[in-house]
Amino acid sequence: MASSSERNDLLFAAKVAEQAQRYDEMVDAMKELVTMKIELSPEERSALSMAYKKEIEPRRSSWGILQQIKTNEEINGAKQKVMRIREIQEKIERELSSVCDEMMNLLDKHLIPFTTNDENCVFYLKMKGDYYRYMAEYKTGTEKKKTINNSLKAYQAATAKAESLLPPLNPIMLGSNLNYSVFLYDIVKARRRGVAVARRTFDEAMGEITSKELNEEMYEDSVPILELIKENLHRWAADVPLGSDIHPYFIRRLSL
Repeated sequence: MASSSERNDLLFAAKVAEQAQRYDEMVDAMKELVTMKIELSPEERSALSMAYKKEIEPRRSSWGILQQIKTNEEINGAKQKVMRIREIQEKIERELSSVCDEMMNLLDKHLIPFTTNDENCVFYLKMKGDYYRYMAEYKTGTEKKKTINNSLKAYQAATAKAESLLPPLNPIMLGSNLNYSVFLYDIVKARRRGVAVARRTFDEAMGEITSKELNEEMYEDSVPILELIKENLHRWAADVPLGSDIHPYFIRRLSL
């Protein structure tokens, strides 16, 4: 059993590493904490998520930029340049796979089996869906189909748990459904399903806001996620018109 002092020390180390932008060391601290096989607190859970996000997001961004450049060079018929770009992309893909595989290992062996907390359970299943989604962005052929299927299963499990255990305005549920809708729309190309998930989530949460008196903490955590869902609905409306009740906001795809 991990002592509270050990946990506090590792969390402190992770926060210091984040402030110093030493993200590899932030990951190391959180990985050590997670492998204690404990129920993470919300603060520890957030630090874990942030540590791996700092590892994965720059690589996803780099891969996407290279993909756009590669597409342009393919149009121009520049085969040598395309080959060079692919070499760099393949290196990034190996790095992405390493980060994703590490996260899957933590989730499957150290987090999901040891949680009895409803929010943690949904959060971890969402993370599993997220990291399979990241792999689906660059995988091809059979491997792409496999990662899409694994991501779908994780998101569906997260959605089922959230809808049975958490209220509609819970920020963990909102974040899970936001990312699930993006997955359906962008990766699966099931655009109507993606819009339907986002719209149902938004409408049910707004019903909670108008019908109940909310505590300030939940309101502050939930409203920014609702704004992201609303932005996506507006962006998607041109492709999948399902009504005219979404007023203009910002047009861009967003996920957590």
